[in-house]
Amino acid sequence: MNNINVSMQAELASLDFIQPDFRLVSITGGAVNNSYRLETSDKNYFVKTFESANVVLLDRKRLFDFQLKLVDKGLAVNPIYLSKSRDFQIDEWLDTPTLDKADVSELVTINRLAASLSLIHNTEISAQELDLPAQWQHYISLIDSPISTSDQQTIDNYTTIWQNACSTKAVFCHNDLSSSHITNAQPSKVLDWEYCALSCPYFDLASCVAVNDFGIADEASLYAFYAQYSGQRLSDVIAKSTRMKPLVELTNRLWFQAANRSNTIATDLAT
Repeated sequence: MNNINVSMQAELASLDFIQPDFRLVSITGGAVNNSYRLETSDKNYFVKTFESANVVLLDRKRLFDFQLKLVDKGLAVNPIYLSKSRDFQIDEWLDTPTLDKADVSELVTINRLAASLSLIHNTEISAQELDLPAQWQHYISLIDSPISTSDQQTIDNYTTIWQNACSTKAVFCHNDLSSSHITNAQPSKVLDWEYCALSCPYFDLASCVAVNDFGIADEASLYAFYAQYSGQRLSDVIAKSTRMKPLVELTNRLWFQAANRSNTIATDLAT
């Protein structure tokens, strides 16, 4: 049992709204964080641990408060409790599967992803801007390995592309929308808002393609549905999303390298 789990068990036992007979059931989590169903005698909750704090540098209290605003918009599930050390959060439990677990076709899943993206991008809400180049530099600092001149030139080029795209059109984005982040309900709820920000909508689309591991046909379907929902020309959606794909690939590569490096260091310190 890791340190977060030990402290989480103790803190859960101290909460007035959690019955003493609670138990944690592990469910599928992300690449770094873990998720649980918190079962009590009269109610279930969703619990997520945050085990990548040094990688993502997120203000968990700000995100908790922001999720409350998204609840008012009908987009998110209700957050209930943020731990004292900001290393886990309790949310409302929804008795409905996410799209990746639902008995729906791939095309229906893609359609709902596109519809959710369009809805999110048209949501009027005050949010922080995504400073993607700063994220890259942070990940590079964690990797702690010098980058080549050609790689730096690539980053400089992508920085210009990013700045131009955001100055042209920046909207509220999820930036990590997978089929496991949308409930199979009407209306659906969107989960895991860790990376939400004012951002380029086509970066959000390209991120959706990457995180869902879409092939060429599924990618084309996502763009077609999104163009329909957002009232845009399909050729524009394809061209602008394609331009963002290398930036998404760079972001994901650096993130995984930074996370692996952090995990290695943590393992070395523990042994």
